[in-house]
Amino acid sequence: MVSLFNLPSSTQRVSYQSIGLRFDTATMVDSTVLLVVRIFAAVGALALICSPSILMRQIHKQKHVGVASVLPLVMLAINSHVWMTYGYLDENVFPVFSCFAVGDLASVVYIAVYWRYTTERRYVARVVIAAVSVIVILSIYAVLGGIGYTGQTRAQVAKTMGYIGDATAICLYAAPMEKLLQVLKHKSAVFINAHMVMASLTSNVMWLTYGSLTANWIIIAPNILFITLNSSTLALCFVYNPKTYPLHESFLADNEAPIEVSVELSPKGNKVPNIPSPQYQAIQSPLEPLRLQLRS
Repeated sequence: MVSLFNLPSSTQRVSYQSIGLRFDTATMVDSTVLLVVRIFAAVGALALICSPSILMRQIHKQKHVGVASVLPLVMLAINSHVWMTYGYLDENVFPVFSCFAVGDLASVVYIAVYWRYTTERRYVARVVIAAVSVIVILSIYAVLGGIGYTGQTRAQVAKTMGYIGDATAICLYAAPMEKLLQVLKHKSAVFINAHMVMASLTSNVMWLTYGSLTANWIIIAPNILFITLNSSTLALCFVYNPKTYPLHESFLADNEAPIEVSVELSPKGNKVPNIPSPQYQAIQSPLEPLRLQLRS
């Protein structure tokens, strides 16, 4: 029997041949912590993926998209597809492949709802076509690279897709930044989806922790940037809370006011001559002389 006071350190590996048990303290601790972090990272990713559903529900209820932009939804589709491909090539089924496969499907639903209620379908169609083209090109590269046609190993293709995933993730988080200028201009955070920002920040913290434990700089580097951006955006949400700082009426007037047509009279408009119309003139009835004779 081994005394509890003589347990090995966390970096030593001890084999108990007498009882057929292999006990690895470091492996057990690391794997347990890593599993917990994987779960939290998956929850954070799914929270980020599901956060647009709140906005989609509002759009469906109001029957219009309001000030919502389609760019974050399209970038979510590209980002999810790239990371799903990276997870497949890197054989990282959980949490990378499984979570972003859900995001791939969810983004299609979000874009469909946005398309249903947008009034700028031509613009949305161009954005969606561009996104689909990018997805198709990257998918072709992943397939050809995975079977060796690009002269790369599977690990090299996975790393390339990881770098592309970093780029698309930056675009995903940069897409809502277009609204920050409007927030600063109109002094209202109504343009920011606070639920999505909080979900993003939570996901970033979990993925940064996961990347640190696995020493994966493809995951670490972008999440440091994203935590900074989302923290700044969330700070603006608190400073310019839409309940305290609602959107100014001038913005609604500029965007929703009906077209008005005014007619300005000339300076001599108060002296309008009584000119008979060439189309409508009073014509004496031919029976009027007969009526006068009968009265007399």
